[in-house]
Amino acid sequence: MHRSGTSLLAGLLSETLGIPVGPKERLIQPNFDNVKGFYELRDAVLANDAVMKYQRRDYGNVENIDVGRGGRDVLEVGGGVRLGTGERTEVEVGRQGWKFSFRLGESSIKVWDQYPIFLQKDPRMCLMLAAWFPFFSSPPAAIFTYRNPLEVAKSMNKRDGNDIFPVSRGLTLWLQYTRAALENVKGLCTVYTSASKVFAEPVGELERIREDMVNVCGVELKRDPISVEKVNEFIDVSLQHQHARESKEHVLGERGCEFPVWSSEVRNAKNAKREEKLYEAAMQIFCDLESGYLYDHVDDYEWPNIVRYVNVMGDDN
Repeated sequence: MHRSGTSLLAGLLSETLGIPVGPKERLIQPNFDNVKGFYELRDAVLANDAVMKYQRRDYGNVENIDVGRGGRDVLEVGGGVRLGTGERTEVEVGRQGWKFSFRLGESSIKVWDQYPIFLQKDPRMCLMLAAWFPFFSSPPAAIFTYRNPLEVAKSMNKRDGNDIFPVSRGLTLWLQYTRAALENVKGLCTVYTSASKVFAEPVGELERIREDMVNVCGVELKRDPISVEKVNEFIDVSLQHQHARESKEHVLGERGCEFPVWSSEVRNAKNAKREEKLYEAAMQIFCDLESGYLYDHVDDYEWPNIVRYVNVMGDDN
């Protein structure tokens, strides 16, 4: 999910563990809201955008997106699809948008092929990972991370403003991205972490992630000592711009989940109520991620029905 510490984690994995992310000139460059860099391969991000655009969606509008459709459409109308055997097949490309998307995907693969291992980071992969499966010669290992949903929503709201990203929209996206990501990594060897764990004890968490990737997932990583100095140079706590606001009052959810009451600042009473309901739904899932319950029950987990709360483009003033 966007604004969830994925750039921090990817940067640490790249800078301290030496996992390649691609040539600097092929990466999305740092900007005002991510000064240390995104560690994202530009062509892969643009390819994901193209696939989502084909469904009339984008990273901030993912309602009813078919997370498996991308892969099926690539097979149907794409060209040069890599199969599990490494063979390639040519089929007629019937849509200009898919020609564009495929070229970007193909160029991304050429970058990946230059390295024995490669770190592919893009929050859109939460939604679009299935579209890339036909291109992989073997199943990838995954690292799943998350952040407090209110911190994510407030960060998006501060960056883009209330007209574009009201808190309710950020919470909705957090719910949608989190569910899609967990669906997409089913069957993959996955290491689970969180932004708070990385911030709290970065060296220890990096060591744990590395050990699980090596011992559980079979990824060949160097086991050189992690430089504390390099970690401290990379991490700047001030870059965690938004923190969840604490309240003296708490909501008691299911399975012992307890979280602060969120008082919406939205003037419209109906929209304020919707925002509070989305917050409670997101915080319950956050609790279940923190406790590990969701990972253990991902196949039969009862996800909240957020449709009744969702009006993404509505007036939240």
